[in-house]
Amino acid sequence: MQTLPTVTHEHHERLWHYVNQLNVMADCLNSDCLDTARLTERLPELRELHHGLTSQLIPHMEAVETAVYPTLERLLAGSGATVPMAREHVEIRRLIDALGEFVEHPQAHADRVAVLALRRAMLRLYVLLKTHLSEEELYLPILEDRLTPGQEAALARALDHMASEEL
Repeated sequence: MQTLPTVTHEHHERLWHYVNQLNVMADCLNSDCLDTARLTERLPELRELHHGLTSQLIPHMEAVETAVYPTLERLLAGSGATVPMAREHVEIRRLIDALGEFVEHPQAHADRVAVLALRRAMLRLYVLLKTHLSEEELYLPILEDRLTPGQEAALARALDHMASEEL
């Protein structure tokens, strides 16, 4: 039986690959290795990155929103502690959608202004995810301290099951 910290760390380890890819690709955009003339050369990498974010990160966020956030709110007497994290999920989805628009219609975004806008979106997503995933880890001690072992195990199963369905 996996513990909540183990499940969380395993999920986050899978997601860090895509977070780091965002940074590498954004850096590439800055150095003109993804100039508009060479956009099609890097399009497969952008598509893979977008696919990973939509197939792994989004289901992880949905699992956290469904299983973890309500539990935290209940444990913290409805203090609204997860509201900032939920807002970040909205922004993360928006930025992933912006990346998806670029990936789906590259010819419509094949000018330097659009490439710089993509770079900006990727950097914002990178920074947001880097911070967000680290902050999610901060909730673990609260959950471990306030849940019974059975409740913690049930939450770990729910989180792992929900995320595994899409992974």
